[in-house]
Amino acid sequence: MTSPKISIGISFKNPGSYFQLALKSIFAQTFGDWELILIDDGSTDDSLTLAKSTKDKRVRVYGDGKSFGLNVRLNQMIQLANAPYFFRMDADDIMHPQRLEKQYQALLQHDENTVIGTAAYSIDVNSHVVGFRASPQKQKFGYAARHSFWHPTVAASTKWFRQNPYSENFIFMRSEDAELWCRTSEKTKFLNLSEPLFYYRESGNFSFCNYLGTSLGLLNIIHDNFNKLSHKYVYQLSKEILKLWIVLILDSFGMTNYLVARRYKGLKPEELQIAHAGLEIIQQQKLPLE
Repeated sequence: MTSPKISIGISFKNPGSYFQLALKSIFAQTFGDWELILIDDGSTDDSLTLAKSTKDKRVRVYGDGKSFGLNVRLNQMIQLANAPYFFRMDADDIMHPQRLEKQYQALLQHDENTVIGTAAYSIDVNSHVVGFRASPQKQKFGYAARHSFWHPTVAASTKWFRQNPYSENFIFMRSEDAELWCRTSEKTKFLNLSEPLFYYRESGNFSFCNYLGTSLGLLNIIHDNFNKLSHKYVYQLSKEILKLWIVLILDSFGMTNYLVARRYKGLKPEELQIAHAGLEIIQQQKLPLE
């Protein structure tokens, strides 16, 4: 058998009903030469059962009953990949039907030292499109590189991911992508497609515990990237701590939706229609289940 052109990696832990839509979006792709690597990270819901019930020779499922964190599981999936390109995805998000096709063609036009992301639609807990997240079009470096991509949209050569593994330090369990971009920005080309090829679930899905975990990782990145005596170090450290306090206050008053809404912009009716057309294709897709 020939190797697939694309390896898709999803690590999941209790994704609930979102998981089925994520899987449907893969089977709804216009590009079919892929393999799907699914790794359970200690789920206690029925997601592992769903994964194992998906009968397609392109799907491989792994589960050891343990929970190591996304950063560790990402490295495992990358090592298991058989294809020359590796595509990230989270178990609660949704691919646009043309994501693989268009992102793969973009990768072919660049060398193996290029990471490519995309713009994204922002969706809520009911999988309704609420806005648009434009993708950065200018490469950022150093600590600013943490904002290089909407993390689940990225793809690169499998070789690049293996040469630049995710840090498995527990402090980066919620900021593994940001740490990787900051560490590799000086030696890697970062690109983003301006077209929204992803449905990114964030509205109504805020967790302060997750935000706190991300912030702790960012504070550690600041510690590693700046001279401790410089004004930039003090500024960035103070800024992240202030943001953390602001979010804590907003969360205590149930106002975090305001915070999330600032991350995306609204769409015109015709743009919403286009976005929902892609979702409709995915929702109608049937999974090859037992």
